[in-house]
Amino acid sequence: MSPGIQTRIGIIGGSGTYRLPGASVKSTMTIDTPYGLPSGPVTLAEIAGRTVAFLPRHGEGHSLPPQKINYRANLWALKSLGVEAVLSSSAVGGLRTRYAPDTFVVTDQLIDRTWGRADTFFDGAASQGTEPVGVQHLPASEPFCPGLRAHLSESLAAAGFLHAPTGTVVVINGPRFSTKAESAWHVAGGADIISMTQYPEPVLAAELNMGFANLAYVTDSDTGHDGSAPVTASAVFERLRNAQEHILTIVATTVAAIGGDYVPPRLMDQSAVDRIMAQPTSRGAMDAG
Repeated sequence: MSPGIQTRIGIIGGSGTYRLPGASVKSTMTIDTPYGLPSGPVTLAEIAGRTVAFLPRHGEGHSLPPQKINYRANLWALKSLGVEAVLSSSAVGGLRTRYAPDTFVVTDQLIDRTWGRADTFFDGAASQGTEPVGVQHLPASEPFCPGLRAHLSESLAAAGFLHAPTGTVVVINGPRFSTKAESAWHVAGGADIISMTQYPEPVLAAELNMGFANLAYVTDSDTGHDGSAPVTASAVFERLRNAQEHILTIVATTVAAIGGDYVPPRLMDQSAVDRIMAQPTSRGAMDAG
């Protein structure tokens, strides 16, 4: 487990959110995990009078593509600091008219269309000298924490920002964007918005008994169902630059609203979680060998 300051709230910054401007930084640390290094150093900072652990999902300056992010290391690192509530931000495409660009979405459901990602801590593997972690089956009917989602929705409503309190996100592997046929298929399958990173973060958090909520910001209309030009990376980042202040405002307001009595959904047997957190770090495993 990581020494030093402990915090109950973690923030995973999405595209364009690589730091917390204006936050009082207490320390920055590199945390080794059983799964290798996270996307980058974890920053402990004070926001709204609370200590939070901040981690940029894509690394410094967007150096990691979606399919190369070490999601397990990221979530394990936050858990090792005592995090129980995780707030994430992400840029998404809107697949339906009511999810237009510049709309915030408090995601409540997901459809996984990724492949090849390490998406569970309970893969039956065991490190030398430790108890096997075993196989566990996560109840995943509600992948996003209702309590944290309510705080995000209340913060958005209080700020007067255009937002949708629910939305189903389909997660594709990336880094390419969808074809028009794929986009239409996702809509037919029930998706409202599209992302490259919102899987497996929520389920990995749940496997460690952490609550997880996502603040999605619609930057584009994907392949142009509304008559707009199809999405490009440059258009996404331009819109994100203009929205960063609003994203950080909502995150800060939500952090302030999470009370000391917050209890995350306990979907996994705690002894199983303890076995995961007791696994030696990658550096420790190499030293033991």
